[in-house]
Amino acid sequence: MNTKKVPILKVITSTSKSEAVNDLVVVEEPLEIRIEYWDVVHGWVEKPISITMRTPGEDEALAGGFLFTEGLLKNDDIDSVTAHLDNTVTVKLKPHIRPDLQKLQRNFYATSSCGVCGKSSLDALGYSYESTAFGNVKMKASVVVSLPEKLSTFQRIFDQTGGIHAAGVFDEFGNMQLYAEDVGRHNAVDKIAGKARLTTAQTFQNHALVLSGRACFELLHKALALSIPIIVAVGAPSSLAIETAEQYGQTLIGFTRDGRFNVYSGASRILVNE
Repeated sequence: MNTKKVPILKVITSTSKSEAVNDLVVVEEPLEIRIEYWDVVHGWVEKPISITMRTPGEDEALAGGFLFTEGLLKNDDIDSVTAHLDNTVTVKLKPHIRPDLQKLQRNFYATSSCGVCGKSSLDALGYSYESTAFGNVKMKASVVVSLPEKLSTFQRIFDQTGGIHAAGVFDEFGNMQLYAEDVGRHNAVDKIAGKARLTTAQTFQNHALVLSGRACFELLHKALALSIPIIVAVGAPSSLAIETAEQYGQTLIGFTRDGRFNVYSGASRILVNE
C-alpha cells in the first residue's frame, strides 16, 4: 500500500473554523536491499547492502536499479530479484559472479531526500562515466515545455497526497517510455532504471529524463548510468548538478514551467526556433 489515511485537524483561518477530517498521505517505509551470491567455501551467502526509505511498490525494480545506477552490479550479473513481505528484497546473482564486497560495503543508508547522504566519504561515490555514448538527439523547445504537464498526468499518488516525486523517460517527440513515483526522488529514477534493465532492456541514448522536482548531483549520475543525454527538471538545479552536466556533456534544463525553461548546459540539443 503506497498511501494511507490519517486523522488531522483542518484549520481555516479566514473563517476561524476547524474540523476533524481524514487526510491521505504517502507511505514511507524502510527497504533493506540484500544480495545473494555463490561463495566457493560457504555456498550461497546472503548479505545486506543498503537500507533506503521508499514508497512501497516496485521494490524489485528499485533494488535492481539502485545496484545498477550505483555501479555496484552490471545488468547481466543478476539472476533474479525477489521482494519479501518484511520490507526486504533479495537480489540473487548468477553463480559465476563474484561481487566486489569492499565496494559493496560503503555504509549505505539512503534517506528519502538524498541518496548520497549515507556514503561514508566523497571518495566512496566512485562514479566514472567516461565512456558514456549519447545519441544525436535534438529536442524542440515546444516539446521540452510540454513534458512536465505530460508527466503530471501520470502522477496518481501525487494527485492523492501532494507528497511524492515523479520521474519519467520521454523520447525526442515527447512520448512517455517509462514512469515511476516515490517519496524519494532518487528512488523514482532507480525504479525506472530497474524496469529498463530487468524487464524491457530499453536504452535511452536519445531520450530525456523528466523530474517533478529539482535536479541534484546524484540524479545526473543516475541519468548517466542510463546514458540519458537530456535532463528536464521542474525545479532548480544545484551547482554540482550543473558541473556534472558540463563535465559529461549532458543537457540540463531547469525551471520548466509556464511556457519557459532555463538551459544550464548542452544548449545545442535544444531547437528553439522550430
